[in-house]
Amino acid sequence: MTEKTMTEFAEMVYSLLKSDRDVVVATGGFTGEGKSTFTTKLQKEYQRISKTKWDFSHMTWSRKELLTWIDGEKDSKRGKNGLKKGQMPEFSAILPDELFLMFYSRNWHDTDQIDAIATFNMCRDRHLFVAGNIPNFWELDAGFRSRIRFFVFIAKRGIAWVFEQELNPFGKDAWNVRENMKLFRRFRNPEKLPNYLCTIFFDDWDEEEKKQYYKIRNEKRVLAIDENKKEKVAKYTKIKAQRDEAIRKVFEMNPKLTNVEAAKMFDLSESGIRQIRGESIA
Repeated sequence: MTEKTMTEFAEMVYSLLKSDRDVVVATGGFTGEGKSTFTTKLQKEYQRISKTKWDFSHMTWSRKELLTWIDGEKDSKRGKNGLKKGQMPEFSAILPDELFLMFYSRNWHDTDQIDAIATFNMCRDRHLFVAGNIPNFWELDAGFRSRIRFFVFIAKRGIAWVFEQELNPFGKDAWNVRENMKLFRRFRNPEKLPNYLCTIFFDDWDEEEKKQYYKIRNEKRVLAIDENKKEKVAKYTKIKAQRDEAIRKVFEMNPKLTNVEAAKMFDLSESGIRQIRGESIA
């Protein structure tokens, strides 16, 4: 077994960042096995080595907050410290606790998600260390997954298997998903996999750490859920307005079109068509 301590892994992360390479870590595993425990322990150790500030407030459940930490508030100007409003200092460690909500593969068409992935290019420019959690690593957006340097799988509480992308100029899949799946089914041993890097053993949170985590999670997660709901309502309102405008244009181009015909064409009720056209409904 190739074993590394949390300190050695944190030193590796810091060394990569100092060499002007980006480091994004995604931690997967079943619920309750210790994904958040591992990532917080790793970032606390990174903070000690890099001499940067870190506490549980560096965790987020909001894509908007995450992007603000990376790029600052929209349209804000840089202050005397060179940072925009809300922007984290260089070499900061930030922890999106639920990557699933921010970069889900089935939302690949979402414009906010596309913009968010583009913004992640700035992590390297600003030497930010991002480590996030997700139950199933392979449900992440493919574009975002390609930016991840290390995939950590929590085999069970206190045991983390670390994998890295394969450096192969001819490889179409740097994670070798099919090959790794077959090899693991055969040997049940992560060391037999081409992407295996090391195993890390880690302790559980102490009581104070648990208290801090649940406090920040209960506060921020609720706000993030409300934020996501508002975003969905705003997107639906915008799409509906675009649809209604398109329907009105169709009537302008085809004055003989009846409400009944339009209702069938757009799969709407006749009263709905009349409402879009601004006609009174008896």
